Amino acid sequence: MRPRLAALAGLVCLVPGACRGGTEPVDPGPELPIRVTVVLHPQLRIDATLDELQQRVARAAVRWLRATPEPRVAVDPDRPLALALRVDLSEDLGRLVIHEEVRLRHERTWPLAVDRRREVPIGPAGVDLGATLAGGVEAALGLLAEMEALFRADDDQLRATAKRGDAPDDLRCLAVRILQERKARAAMPDLLDLFPAAPSDLRLTILDAAPVLAGPAELGRLLRQIDGRRLDEVSRALRAAAILGGQDAREFAGWLALGHPDERVRQTALEAYQQIAESMPAGDGDGLQLGLADVR
Repeated sequence: MRPRLAALAGLVCLVPGACRGGTEPVDPGPELPIRVTVVLHPQLRIDATLDELQQRVARAAVRWLRATPEPRVAVDPDRPLALALRVDLSEDLGRLVIHEEVRLRHERTWPLAVDRRREVPIGPAGVDLGATLAGGVEAALGLLAEMEALFRADDDQLRATAKRGDAPDDLRCLAVRILQERKARAAMPDLLDLFPAAPSDLRLTILDAAPVLAGPAELGRLLRQIDGRRLDEVSRALRAAAILGGQDAREFAGWLALGHPDERVRQTALEAYQQIAESMPAGDGDGLQLGLADVR
């Protein structure tokens, strides 16, 4: 295995033009607050310095941001942009595995964020790493611009974005978070419909929004679709159940407190059950009380 690794690593070292263009002039105008961090797999070698590679990525970001009269993404000292790129090797050493994280601070309580992972084949001549990273950053910034535009969309547009199966998960999740921020309860039926087939991150985002957007009956429908093997889903579902309450929420917490294989989940479920029980009229759901007494 070691000789093959060395041979392929040597191939990867041939990265022509990885940072060529390092002396290209930066577009004129005020400096933008952009921080670029690139981390390379130890087996990778480039034909310039890491600083030059990071500068090339930063220049590509500046050009993209200034390509239109009205900035597609507003970056200024109060809204700095952070680009974190990590370049790994695939297990078969035939592809670069690139992780891209883009963060933009803005006036809300969470940053705008894009997290992407993609793979790039390594050809006989190597890879132009500078161009590859610059192109990926431009695509990520395009998605960031779409995300920022969602804050100007109406509720119907946000619901349509959340339901778009071909849209990036980041975009769909943000649409749900904005609906939650707006307390757009009319969106919950659509979110319930898409929940079963939704990707993991979107399912978690819907669960986080449920205490704001759902009523007890809608919560019951959501709880019946929880994957009990997913501890992240279960914990969020229990939080929603404890906040919203109701008979469905109480039964969900009760059965988890009695039967979930994870002790931490059982304890959290018992606490949720007790919180729900305290908020319900006396006598409701007494059928579960005897069994739960054994759990305490």
